[in-house]
Amino acid sequence: MNSVAQDQAGAASGINNAVARVAGVLAVGVLGAVMVAAFGHSLRQSLAGLNLNAGIVHELESNVTKLGGLDAPSGADSQTAARIRADISQAFVHGFRLIMLICAGLSVASAAISRSIKTKPGPGSGFSA
Repeated sequence: MNSVAQDQAGAASGINNAVARVAGVLAVGVLGAVMVAAFGHSLRQSLAGLNLNAGIVHELESNVTKLGGLDAPSGADSQTAARIRADISQAFVHGFRLIMLICAGLSVASAAISRSIKTKPGPGSGFSA
């Protein structure tokens, strides 16, 4: 807030808070959509090799938004259900890793941008020009 005049500090703080809240909401929405898409893609890839009947595949794909809470359909035998549960876990880990890589990349980009911004120290900041 040192970069604005004293009489504009309140407005600057309000704008800063509003931008931060909007960015948080967008991040949750976008990263959530990416997680569901990555989870669904990974799960479909894994299930393709199991030769499941169309009803089980449809039930799994229609509930993909449950992510790690998704369970094997009741119509599957115990061995197939165990394999489906393992595939669900692996798909969740795949999606989670992708989200963490995106967040790490955004953090590095943020650090690079903040490093490149030249600011002059404000009065009382303890830094000398």
